[in-house]
Amino acid sequence: MNSSFEMLFFMVLAGSAVGLVSSFFGVGACFIMVPVMIYSFETFYNTPPGLSPLIAFGTNMAIAAITSISGVIRHRRELRMRGYRFPTRHFVSFGIPVGIGALAGALTAFTVFRAFRAYTGLALKIAFGVVCLFGAYRFMRARPRPITDLKPPRTGRYAAAGVLSGFAADIIGIGGGIIYVMVLNTLLEMPIHAAVPTSLATMVIGSGVGAILFAYLGHLDQAIHPSDYPPLSLGWFNLLAFLMIGLPSVAMAQVGPRLAHRTSPQRYKVLLAVTYVYIGVRLIVRGMYQLAGLTPPIP
Repeated sequence: MNSSFEMLFFMVLAGSAVGLVSSFFGVGACFIMVPVMIYSFETFYNTPPGLSPLIAFGTNMAIAAITSISGVIRHRRELRMRGYRFPTRHFVSFGIPVGIGALAGALTAFTVFRAFRAYTGLALKIAFGVVCLFGAYRFMRARPRPITDLKPPRTGRYAAAGVLSGFAADIIGIGGGIIYVMVLNTLLEMPIHAAVPTSLATMVIGSGVGAILFAYLGHLDQAIHPSDYPPLSLGWFNLLAFLMIGLPSVAMAQVGPRLAHRTSPQRYKVLLAVTYVYIGVRLIVRGMYQLAGLTPPIP
């Protein structure tokens, strides 16, 4: 298979899966597209392994933002068909503070990268994996709540959780949905069928802020090390990956909500937990092996 066609095939296939998974679970589905982008950048463009995760994370956030818009539109329609409203007050109380936290997180990530350029991307992989395992644990312990149990938001608590969630998401360099769904459902006690669309709407803010900052801040490093970056990169953002993964993702994001609102809260919770365990184990193992200079046993 021609290398260019192989890369294109993997990215389009990943984009289709991202749209479905993202809109179903309310996450950015970075566990699908980030490994594909890291593999493509390192295999086809010889991007340094300490840098490729950061370009993948920045591009991932841009894709998560546009995919989330498509998913939110479909979730709103599904909620109306069931006689419920989109939780706008909850979204405002949580989503706007996420944008503030995302700004601080991206700036912190860049500062750390400049100090430890060769290892930051790998360390962020491991940190992200630990967050995922914690999320799986919280999902399994949480009591599944029907959407009728949705309570009015406690503004101060939502705002504090939003700032911390946005900071955590952008310092790790992810779309944030994996963190937002966990926080909304287990800490803020939102029913899962309300937490998922709220998470998607929040990702439009958090991921949008993160993507812009990653592109700008990464460009400062790109100006010093231009040969390390794959073609069509603007800092920690790659246009080719954005188009090849993002366009199929937006289209498939119309399918996930239909399946989500036909899944019971109990089954939904278990599916999320299994997904988080897989992501966490994979990233931790790969990151630790790469930090040690070894070939990871998990592809």
